[in-house]
Amino acid sequence: MSTSSTSEFSREESIQRLYARHRALADRFCYTYRRATVSPNSPPYVLFLGNHSSGKSSFINHLMGGASVQDVGIAPTDDAFTFLLYGEDERDVVGPAALELLPAELAPLNDFGPELVQRVRVKVRNRDLLKNVVLVDSPGMIDASEKSISRGYDFFGMIKFLAEITDLVLMLFDPDKPGTTGEAVEAMKGPLTGFFFKLRLIFNKCDRFTSMYDYARAYGALCWNLAHALPIKDLPKIYNCYLPGRAPAEGATIDLHDFDALREEIVNEIKSANARRADNIQVAVNKDLSCLEMHVRMAVRVRRALARRQWAARALFAGGVALFLAAGFLVANACGVSLQDAHGWRNGFLFGLQSLGVLVLSGLAGFVFFGIMRHAFNRFLEQQVADLDGTFAVEYNRELSLGTRDDLRQFWSLTHPVLAGLLRTRWRDLPVFTWGALRRLQRDVARTTGVTAGK
Repeated sequence: MSTSSTSEFSREESIQRLYARHRALADRFCYTYRRATVSPNSPPYVLFLGNHSSGKSSFINHLMGGASVQDVGIAPTDDAFTFLLYGEDERDVVGPAALELLPAELAPLNDFGPELVQRVRVKVRNRDLLKNVVLVDSPGMIDASEKSISRGYDFFGMIKFLAEITDLVLMLFDPDKPGTTGEAVEAMKGPLTGFFFKLRLIFNKCDRFTSMYDYARAYGALCWNLAHALPIKDLPKIYNCYLPGRAPAEGATIDLHDFDALREEIVNEIKSANARRADNIQVAVNKDLSCLEMHVRMAVRVRRALARRQWAARALFAGGVALFLAAGFLVANACGVSLQDAHGWRNGFLFGLQSLGVLVLSGLAGFVFFGIMRHAFNRFLEQQVADLDGTFAVEYNRELSLGTRDDLRQFWSLTHPVLAGLLRTRWRDLPVFTWGALRRLQRDVARTTGVTAGK
């Protein structure tokens, strides 16, 4: 076994130990690890996203040395997820047979159903680049403003799954639709959230512009649209490029030299994707453990508030029933047969009847009171769930006010829906105390990020 393989297995083993160390805490708080299963020796993946005609397939053909590996055209030419793998015997395989050629970490593709499986294509090509990287081409994104439009499978779920296991995500835009395609905007707001460190934005086909003025207008429109689509403060770097081999636009006066340099920068990132795999695995582990830490902290805070309200409700209920019983016996004792007069069978029988009446009335009143208290508690629970964002702001007030943890809101966007569903259905299963388990988790989170996490 080579030194690099040994190092990969050693890293995988240490990660597994890290997860095992906090599995008991995760189980106690009903948390499911999100980490995708990645084979230690699998090649890195590069995912191409973008609307149709943005140049994804043409870019892949350029990487393949100009060969026509992917179909190209102005109209949509492919609705499949295409995986380009290395092999001496070139072939194309579609559907269930294609899944058998893919690495083990792609086995969950079966979970997306037959509609997606029929749209999985594997192309085996004898190209040097594919010895070190797997290229993944995706269907062109459309402006799906009509709710009736459906692909027949969870398209954004597929994008999120691929974004989790890939090491580089390239999102391509073209001058005709600079960031305005509906699915592209939804992808950046949804499944790509939390993976922006892998994302590279490419403004393609810059050789179409005839002047710097035309380019500036289109580039400005792209920046404007991205500023509204990306849930981050600052726009990431946008790579302006084009593919060589085509005559420039008629009357073009724009200098393409800088665009050439940016294209080569992207190509070099693709070729060196293997060096990013270790960093991406560490980021994925840190993200998972950070979400667990946030899940636990928020669950404990809300669970304690619920416990306090529950004990207060129980005390109020017990006190109310006791007060009603006492009042009932006092009224019955004053207006009916008193305890001192309960002599003989007749007075004793009447005293027993009125005592039974007091108990029955107290039970009915207690039943009604219990229903009112339960309704009030359920309303309080719904208020706690509805105000989770406010509770998050209070719990993480120090980190948010200092601005030292820009990733907190991304973690919260992942944790919020899971915690809300858990509180509505299984809040009683959540512990009120964590003792030292949370502190140990925070130390490991800090160790994987190099910053102090938590309080």
